[in-house]
Amino acid sequence: MALRISRVIDISLELDDSRFKMRTPPGFKKDMQFQMEVIKEHDAPGGAGQIVRGVHMRLHAGSHIDAPEHNVPGGAQVEDLPLDTFAGDAVIADLRHRVPGGAITPDDLEKAAGAALKPGDRLLLRTDVNRQYMINDWQKRSPYLTAEATQWCIDRKVSVVGYDFYHGVDEPDAPRVFNSSRTFSEHGVVTMPYLDNLDQASSQCVTLVALPLKLIGAEASPVRAVILE
Repeated sequence: MALRISRVIDISLELDDSRFKMRTPPGFKKDMQFQMEVIKEHDAPGGAGQIVRGVHMRLHAGSHIDAPEHNVPGGAQVEDLPLDTFAGDAVIADLRHRVPGGAITPDDLEKAAGAALKPGDRLLLRTDVNRQYMINDWQKRSPYLTAEATQWCIDRKVSVVGYDFYHGVDEPDAPRVFNSSRTFSEHGVVTMPYLDNLDQASSQCVTLVALPLKLIGAEASPVRAVILE
C-alpha cells in the first residue's frame, strides 16, 4: 500500500558556508569548517560544459547522526546500524520551558512524551534554540539532560534521540564531557544533533526519515532529516 504524504517538513539545519560555523574545541588536529568550492567550471577547456563543486566538512556539520563509535572506542559505526533505525515513528517532546539553560528531568520527559512513546521510537527534543544557531548565547541558552533523564530515555528503549539545541551542555560538575551523549553511545542509542523547525509539525507523533550516507568506517554521517505528514 502506498504511503500517503501530504507534507514534507524539513527539520535540518541549513549548510551555507557564508554563514554556517562550528565550534572547534581542544583536541582537533585541524579546524575543518564547512566550505564549498567550484573545482570545475562550465567553460573549462575539454570539460563537457559541466560545473562541479566539492565540499570540505566534518561528518558532524549540521544535522547528522552519531553512531556509538563517536564516543565509544570500538563501538558500532554508521555501516553497522540498521537502516530502519532512521525511518519510522517518532515523538516530539516540547521542552521549551527549560530554556534558557535549564535541566531537563525525567518528569519533564514523562509529561512531554511519556504517554505517546513506544519502545523503539525516536525521541525528538524540541526547544527552538537552534533558530538562533551560534548566536545570542546559543550555547548558554541550550538546556541539558540530567543523568536521570538520559537514563529515562534508555529505560524507555528509545532508538534515536534528536536535539534542536546544543547537546554538549552537561550538568554542573558532570564527571565527563558530553555526559548524556556518551551515555547514550554506551547503550547503543543513536544521537541526532542540530535539528530545527520542530515547531512546524502539526502532531506530536510523526514519521521521521533521516537517512545517513552509506559511509564505511565512519562514526557519523550528515542527514537530511524530514518529518512526513
